[in-house]
Amino acid sequence: MATSRSTPFPSPLADVDAAALPSWWMQQWMESANASARLQLVWLEMLGNAMQQEAEFFKIMAISTEKLAHGAMNQELLGDPTAMAAHYQEVAGEIHEATMNRMHKVTELSKDFRECLWEEIC
Repeated sequence: MATSRSTPFPSPLADVDAAALPSWWMQQWMESANASARLQLVWLEMLGNAMQQEAEFFKIMAISTEKLAHGAMNQELLGDPTAMAAHYQEVAGEIHEATMNRMHKVTELSKDFRECLWEEIC
C-alpha cells in the first residue's frame, strides 16, 4: 500500500523573495565574470608581449639577411676571402645573439605569466 505525504518537501527557495532573486543571480554572475575577464586580460597581454618579441626577432633576422645579401653582391668582399669570412661571422654572431635573446625571453614568458596570474588570483 502506497502512502502519500500530506506535506511536500520544502523548496530551498521558499523563503527567497522572487524580486530579489534576479539581482542576487546577477551579482553572482558578475563576480565570476570579472575574475574570468581579468584572467583573460592577463593572458592577452602576455600573448601581445610574445608577439612583440617575435616581431623584434623577425626584424633582426630580416636585417641580417639583408646584410648577407649585400655582402654576396659586394665585389670587394667577393675578392677577399678573409673579409668575406669576417662579414659572414659578424652576421652569424648577430643571428646567434638574437636567437639566444629570443630563447631567454621565451623562458621568461612562462614565469611572468605565472606571476601575473598569481597577482590576479590573490
